[in-house]
Amino acid sequence: MTASESIPRYDLLVSLDRSDRTAALALFDCATGTFLTEATLDLAPEALDAWWRALCAAHPTARIAVAFEQPAPNLLAFFAPRQPAAIYALNPSATWAYRQSLTVSRARNDQSDARDQALFVKNHLAELKPWTPPPLTVTQLDRLTLSRRKQVDARSALTNQLQAALKRYFPQALDLLHEDLWRPMNLEFLRRWPSAQKLQTVRLPRLRAFYHQHGSRSEARWIERSALVTQLVPLAEAGPADELEVSALVDQIEVLNASILRHDQVSAELFAAEGPAAERIAALPGAGPALAPRLYVALARHAPNCESAEALAAAVGVAPVTDQSGKMHRVYRRLRCDNHTRQSIVEWAKESWKHSVWAEAFVRQRQEKGQGFHAIIRALAYKWIRILWKCWHDGVAYDEAKYLETLRKKGSPLVPKIIAPHVA
Repeated sequence: MTASESIPRYDLLVSLDRSDRTAALALFDCATGTFLTEATLDLAPEALDAWWRALCAAHPTARIAVAFEQPAPNLLAFFAPRQPAAIYALNPSATWAYRQSLTVSRARNDQSDARDQALFVKNHLAELKPWTPPPLTVTQLDRLTLSRRKQVDARSALTNQLQAALKRYFPQALDLLHEDLWRPMNLEFLRRWPSAQKLQTVRLPRLRAFYHQHGSRSEARWIERSALVTQLVPLAEAGPADELEVSALVDQIEVLNASILRHDQVSAELFAAEGPAAERIAALPGAGPALAPRLYVALARHAPNCESAEALAAAVGVAPVTDQSGKMHRVYRRLRCDNHTRQSIVEWAKESWKHSVWAEAFVRQRQEKGQGFHAIIRALAYKWIRILWKCWHDGVAYDEAKYLETLRKKGSPLVPKIIAPHVA
């Protein structure tokens, strides 16, 4: 098959430049190289459905491709079940650069953007890959993990507000509580004793019983806490505004705790239903109940469409970007990518070195060279991607002993840094 024969062929190309409620439409006839229609579409589902039915009725045998820039979840949701010949979900940076090559003055409007977008797809069909919808269960799991992450971020923001409020009038609370202020014990403590003045009224046996009830039973920790309570001096007089603010923040954090727990439960159910592939991901070093579903989603969405580990690393945002011209050579972190997917891979890599002997040796080796910790973790994530891609395409589980043996055979510089009992 020649290169020209491998390029997909379409009869019509629908190019949509989306705004909030409308989209500029450019309907391109691929055979004649002309634009048949230029109009503005209402993006309400009813209006879109009526337009699509009319288009298919007017061209019953035509192969129709649809193109639009990302992010456009509403357009993906609309076109995916209607199954046009192809859907091109375009990178806005690519189409923007193409427009600049056509119009040096940078003059533009929605309709010209739709036309230029259609020409971009027509002229680059050999390089562009149509969007492939992931399985529905993967999509649902992806949305769940992303929603959970947003709620964890919201909880972190509220926790920071709570910490700032306590520092203002009751800083001793931060020493009396667990460092994660969102934990149930801390929230219950602040409900009972939202100020130093109220904490001074409680007897030590009752306070100790409270800590025991919530699982904090360290004798050394209790000695520190009891000494602090005995010598407690209020920083400021706590007023109704202070206590009300803390109470409101505690209420909101408790709601988020319950929601995050529910997300975890539903994610665990969906993840378990994915079968052997999910089991292999769950068995990875450091992949706990929160990270394993996120890892699975990242691989299920991208690995089947990537022909190499390097392509997968770029797709998930882990591969660095090289900028080289003449004597200038720069390597920097990839910024234009799915941040949630990259975050999932990097966060797991950060956890994995605590559970994998070769990963720990890799981190220690880079630290000895003076490299920053976060740069090391990104490099570790890049190494893990090669392993994950191979395991996914071969349908096998990761085997730490087998990988260590491979490192020994290749004479890896990591081998001397790996503790002998683990290598044997």
